[in-house]
Amino acid sequence: MQPHISLRSAVRSDFPAIAALQAKSWALAYRSFLPPHYIRDRLTADIADSWKKCRLGERDLVLLAINIETAALVGFISIWSRPSPFIDHLHCHPSSTGLGIGSQLLRAALTQLAERGEQTASLSVLIGNDGARRFYLRHGANPGARKRETLFGYPVNVEYLAWEALQTVKLAF
Repeated sequence: MQPHISLRSAVRSDFPAIAALQAKSWALAYRSFLPPHYIRDRLTADIADSWKKCRLGERDLVLLAINIETAALVGFISIWSRPSPFIDHLHCHPSSTGLGIGSQLLRAALTQLAERGEQTASLSVLIGNDGARRFYLRHGANPGARKRETLFGYPVNVEYLAWEALQTVKLAF
């Protein structure tokens, strides 16, 4: 059953809950990409530290999905606009995946970007994270370049995906 959710902008006091949700999501979704010892011993602390250090710019966007019945954080999306909008994270609580929450977050974020005049948005997906890649392609992203990068010091292969002409993207949802 799909929970009733509300979307709102994050504030700094939300960052610890965001970090906890991201760590839970990554522990499952990235278990094929990061070493087990890292996930077990360092992942949660590293993610918490990255959110502690996070400073939102005036054009950055972090939206939260809150379960109305329980007031629990069930998902979030973060977009850094430095200079062009880059979707750094889109995560749902593991118990809330497949319920349309990610689609609602993505739609709301891309709509806000379009309303403020942004033309494009992009993100990177770990190569091999086929479910995430299908999700973004289904929501109008176009495939792009592939690169080798590091994720908390571990090498990973990523593919960049992008939306062009954001004013028309909402038609793809």
